[in-house]
Amino acid sequence: MMFFLRREIRRINRRLGEIMRTDTNALLTTAASDRDAAALAASINALLESNRNNLLERTRAETALNRAVTNISHDLRTPLTAALGYLHMLESQQPDAKTQARYLQIAIERLKTLSVLMQDLFEFSRIIEGSAVFDIRPVNVGNILRDTLSLGYAELEESGFTVSVNIPDTPNMCLCDEDALRRVLQNLIKNVLVHGKDYMRVCLENGVIEIANKADDLKNLNTEQIFERFYTKDASRQSKNTGLGLAIAKELILCMGGKISALAAEDMLVMRVWLPVSDMPFPVQTNR
Repeated sequence: MMFFLRREIRRINRRLGEIMRTDTNALLTTAASDRDAAALAASINALLESNRNNLLERTRAETALNRAVTNISHDLRTPLTAALGYLHMLESQQPDAKTQARYLQIAIERLKTLSVLMQDLFEFSRIIEGSAVFDIRPVNVGNILRDTLSLGYAELEESGFTVSVNIPDTPNMCLCDEDALRRVLQNLIKNVLVHGKDYMRVCLENGVIEIANKADDLKNLNTEQIFERFYTKDASRQSKNTGLGLAIAKELILCMGGKISALAAEDMLVMRVWLPVSDMPFPVQTNR
C-alpha cells in the first residue's frame, strides 16, 4: 500500500511540474484510492485555479489601467492643444478684433473643459481611495431632485428637451449625503444632455429615483459597462463626455449604501437610483 501511495505522490509531483512549466489550464488527477492523496490533489487543484483567476484578474486590471491612462492623456491633451492652438493664432496672425474675441472665447471654453475634467479626476480619486467623508442623514429626496432639476431646466429646454416630472409632494425620506446626492443627479442630467434627445422623464417613488431619456442607437450601448470609469459609447472619444460622470455617480451611491442601474428599453435609456429609506432620527458621519 505504501509503495503505491509513494508512486502516486511522485506522479502527482511530476504532473504538477509539467502543468507549471507549460502554463496550461489542466488540473491534477489521481488514480489512487487513498483519500489523503485525493484530498492533496484537490487542494493543489484549488490552488492552481485560484492562481489562474488572480493572474486573469491582474491582467484585466493592467489592461484597464493602460486604457485609462491612454484615455486620460487624450482627454487632457485635446482641450489643452486646442486652447494653445487658438492662442498661438492670436499671437501670430494678429487678427481683427472680432476674430480675436472668437479665438479667445474658444480657448476659454477649451480650458474650462480641461478644468472640469481635472476636477472630476480629483473627485473620483478621493472617492476610490476612501478619503471622501459623507454626512449621512435623513433627507427629503424629492426636494433635492426638484432643486437639481430646476437648475438644469433651462439648459434642457435650450437643447430641445420636453421634460416630464412626477415627484410626489409627500416627503420621500432617505438616508444619504445631500451634497453627494446632488452631484449624482447633476451627473445623470448631464449624461442626458450629452447623449439624449427630445424627451426626458423624471420620477420618484419610495426612495427610487428614475431618470429616463430618449436616445439614438441604444442597441450598441453596453448598459453593464456604462458606469465603469472612462467608458464611452463612442470608441473614438470624439464626444464631450469624459466617461467619468456616471462612474462618479455610481461610487457616490455605493458609498451611501444605495445602488444604481441602467437599462435600454426600446428608444429610452432608463437610469434608476435606490437609496436606503430613512428610519433613523439622527445624522451619521461615515466614509467609504
